[in-house]
Order: sequence, then C-alpha cells, then structure tokens
Amino acid sequence: MKTCQLMILLMFFASPLARGQNVPEAISAQCAACHGEDGVSSQPGLPHLNGQLENYLIDSMLKFQKGTRPTEVPNHIPKTLERGSIELVAKHYAASKAVRPKQEVDPDKLARGETVFRNRCADCHMDNGRDADKDSPLMAGQNLGYMIDQSRLFVSGKRKFGFMQDEAFKGLSDDDLQAAAVFFASQEQFAPKASGKKKRR
Repeated sequence: MKTCQLMILLMFFASPLARGQNVPEAISAQCAACHGEDGVSSQPGLPHLNGQLENYLIDSMLKFQKGTRPTEVPNHIPKTLERGSIELVAKHYAASKAVRPKQEVDPDKLARGETVFRNRCADCHMDNGRDADKDSPLMAGQNLGYMIDQSRLFVSGKRKFGFMQDEAFKGLSDDDLQAAAVFFASQEQFAPKASGKKKRR
C-alpha cells in the first residue's frame, strides 16, 4: 500500500466520522448537540449522562417523552422516538467512560455539603455519589447548576420525589441543598484506581 493511501486511512479512522459509527442515530440527531456523543454536556445547566445508570436514563427519557417530568427544553425527547432507540441511547451513555470536567467549588459550601450528605444523602447515594440504591441516580461529578435547579424543582413540587427522597429533603434550606450539590459536584465521577504497588514488608 502506498504511503499516501495509508495516511488517508489512518486519518479516517482517527476522525469523528469513524469514531461515531457506533453511536446510535438518535444521539447524533437529537442528543449530541447538548449532551455530546460521549455524554459530557457542552451546555451550562444540563446534566452529564456519561456513566449514568442505564435504567435511570431509560426511565427519565420515558418520563420526558410522556410529559410527566418537567423540562424547559422544547421537544426534549421526541414522541416519535421508539422504546428500542431510547434503550440504545441509554446503553451508549451508560457505557461511556469519558471524564467529566472538574468544577471549581466554594470550600465553605463543600464542608457544609459534606455534612448534609452524611446526614441525608449517603444511604441512597453511596461512595460520595459514585454508587446508588433505590433507583437513585449516580451523582458524583454531575453538573452543579443542573443539580441546584433540580433541587428547586423538587422543593417546589414541580418534580415528584422518589423513594425516600422527600424525607431526605425535609427541613433543608436552599443553602443546604446548594451545599449538597457542591459536595456532589466536587467528587470524581469514577473512583481513583489503586496504584497496584505492593507495600514492602
């Protein structure tokens, strides 16, 4: 094979077109503009979807589609999108290992948020939000503005509480909820890998 032909092939396989061949069409057409093909949001106030629980993503998209979950984004999940496509989108984003950008946070709010987390959130959002129980979403490294906005929707009643969530929110001030969001936003999404080095005896 000639050198120029080899270079063309290498450039193609390194291109977004080639990398996007395994991306579901629904993502390219509907999701990528805001959430990116890898699930890392490119827009302020929108959630990162990478590494999120597959069932949670499916449930959320179905609720958006039916209009039972509030959103200010028009035509967020087109009603023409079939269940099979929704499942493909969820599977794709759940499997993404893309790295969420680090967010700068107020250290005082972080300290307060850790206290709120330990007292109210840790039972369902374990490992600082990197694990979840009771169909709760993974929270670590999530977009700060998005989490604050969702907290206010829950408090206002526009978004319905999930299992145990009403008890977790009860009595918390807006500052408490913002601090909890800061705590989650400050966490690494994926647990740091162990160094693998053995300790000397």
